[in-house]
Amino acid sequence: MDNMFVQELDGRPLTIADMPRLMALQYGHFTAMQVRQRQVKGLRLHLERLASSSRQLFGCQLPEQHIIDCLHQITQEQESCSLRVNIFTVAFGQPVIREKDLQVLITKTPAVEPAAHPLKVKSARFKRLLPEIKYSGIVSGILAYRRKAMAAGFDDVIYIDEQQHISEGAIWNVGFYDGQSIVLPATPALPGIMVQLLSDSLWTNGMAVIHRNISLSQLHEYKSVFYTNSVNHRGMITQIDQHMFEHSNDTLSDILERAYEAVPWDNL
Repeated sequence: MDNMFVQELDGRPLTIADMPRLMALQYGHFTAMQVRQRQVKGLRLHLERLASSSRQLFGCQLPEQHIIDCLHQITQEQESCSLRVNIFTVAFGQPVIREKDLQVLITKTPAVEPAAHPLKVKSARFKRLLPEIKYSGIVSGILAYRRKAMAAGFDDVIYIDEQQHISEGAIWNVGFYDGQSIVLPATPALPGIMVQLLSDSLWTNGMAVIHRNISLSQLHEYKSVFYTNSVNHRGMITQIDQHMFEHSNDTLSDILERAYEAVPWDNL
């Protein structure tokens, strides 16, 4: 249903009494996934992301089985939906945070299909704190720079560092195609689940994936550009600042589609 919105806290329906706890959501991290017929791609990577981020932020983590049980609880048989899994704590002021202090909030909303139109993006100098962790603080970059990019006639923002090296977009990873290989920025960025899945699949199917610094002055070296996130596996970018890329990206799109289709679905 298009109006589907369900939230569960530690595997049970959210109640009004839980509302004060949700004020602590900013003291945590999350992962987002698309579910189709109660299956998701990259479940292992999502679980590893949650465990790693919890260890880094809290010094402890929730049992993996508890998270799996919560995912199973909120999804129904043959259901397609979007899930956002937040791990947070109200004990952020304590000197030691323990496993029992952590909670998992899962939000279920309607399934989202990949975007059909390509993006025109504007660069902005921005560096996220702890870029390897998916946390609510990424909104600072979105509010500060995406709106400015859109006001200038672009669709979104792409971030660069002090040396004008590209890192990532507002809520997506970016990749480049030089006609032979896929090139991903070496500048620190959130390691998105989708780009990890595609990278592994591309390598398995004979396509080289290279990590190196990519500056704005080197854009002419690449034929095509794409973006990925939990929804999009072959989103196209046709413009970065004033540099235009090929409008026909059929070759790259086909490469990414084949890589995506080769990734297996995992049962929840």
